Amino acid sequence: MPRWSLFLVLLSALGACAPSPTVTSTQRMMLQPAVDAERRGNYSKAFDIYQSAARNQVAVAQFRLAQMYEAGRGTEPDDEAAARWYAAAAEIGYPQAQRALAQRYEQGKGVPADDVKALELYRKAADAGDTSARFKLGEFYDRGRGTAPDPAAAGRSYRIAADAGHTGAQLALAQLYQEGRGVAADPAEADRWYGLAAAQIRRDALRGDAKAQEQLAGFYLVGLGVAADRDQAYTWLDAAARQGRTSAQLRLARLFEQGAEGFPQNLPVAAEYYQMAVDQGHRSAGYALARIYAEGRGVPADGARAVALFEQTAAQGEIRSYAKLGELYERGEVVPADPGAALRWYTEAGAYGDAKALFKLGEAYERGTGVEPDPMRALMWYRLADQQGYERAAARAERVAAQLDPAGIAEAERLAEAWQSEHGFEAPFSEG
Repeated sequence: MPRWSLFLVLLSALGACAPSPTVTSTQRMMLQPAVDAERRGNYSKAFDIYQSAARNQVAVAQFRLAQMYEAGRGTEPDDEAAARWYAAAAEIGYPQAQRALAQRYEQGKGVPADDVKALELYRKAADAGDTSARFKLGEFYDRGRGTAPDPAAAGRSYRIAADAGHTGAQLALAQLYQEGRGVAADPAEADRWYGLAAAQIRRDALRGDAKAQEQLAGFYLVGLGVAADRDQAYTWLDAAARQGRTSAQLRLARLFEQGAEGFPQNLPVAAEYYQMAVDQGHRSAGYALARIYAEGRGVPADGARAVALFEQTAAQGEIRSYAKLGELYERGEVVPADPGAALRWYTEAGAYGDAKALFKLGEAYERGTGVEPDPMRALMWYRLADQQGYERAAARAERVAAQLDPAGIAEAERLAEAWQSEHGFEAPFSEG
């Protein structure tokens, strides 16, 4: 018999004991081979050991088994199986499982979304001493999820978690004191809690935690719990950005692009930070960087680079890029003019209801740019652009309609209705 199989036999003997949320020294010893297997990356072995113990109502094993189903380690990912095992451990009274199951009811992951059940489970875990659950309980009271909004109860719950050192609870409690919700407004007390949170975040930032570095930068930007300091804000945002924190890269890019919050406008530096985010596949960053290159703002205009970025982001689902590509090929300023390519990209944008693109298609058919002149098609596109709220479209439609007989106008209207029905857009969309 393999050595670890002997442990499974011993674990089965534990089933004779009453289920308990407390991890006993015997259980810890019996589960050590699973822990060791995980550390070595042998997840299938760890899964087998946890599964055997879980079936024998060992709460910690049920919890770990649920985590393995959740992460797809040693087995295929299975949200429903994860929820079942979290529920088994939660029923025994394992606080971490109660919190994990509450989160699943909150998100509707593996179980139907149910704020009432989530609230009940967060309360049970909080009563058992789980600080994170206590914070979540405060959030539910604060936001009125699963119960009526109760800022006072939220404040009491936040206070318990905050006293235990939970940073999120400290920030939430500070905000209550700042706004006077559920507690008497007290700017000094708010600042005290912001300061305590900032001190904890700073410790994490100094240890190299990129998320904490970005959070700390935000504190320095607005002066929460620390003196406002733009240089410190930049230092910490840059540290997070260079660790691959995309949100920090984007924030710095926008600050330097716009010259906001005390930062000098510096388009070349903005482009550098946008490029960091692009390298990680962020499509909005690619779109912003493409516009900078297309317009030559602060950097030499580079049509080829702009087209490549717009095409990359279009492939990622950035629908604003379609119209921008149409504009580049229509104007022919940073890339050679190509009316046919412009028409194709405007058609792609029009399929998503881009009002300007629809108008441009009307112009193309009216003037015969990249396509044979066709007043009926021009009227179709102008009508669609007008329906999407493009200001100049109504006058253009009227001008083109004057060139058509009633049958032509009726056919243009029919084509417009068919296009709109096929593509399903209703609310006006326009590229920003």
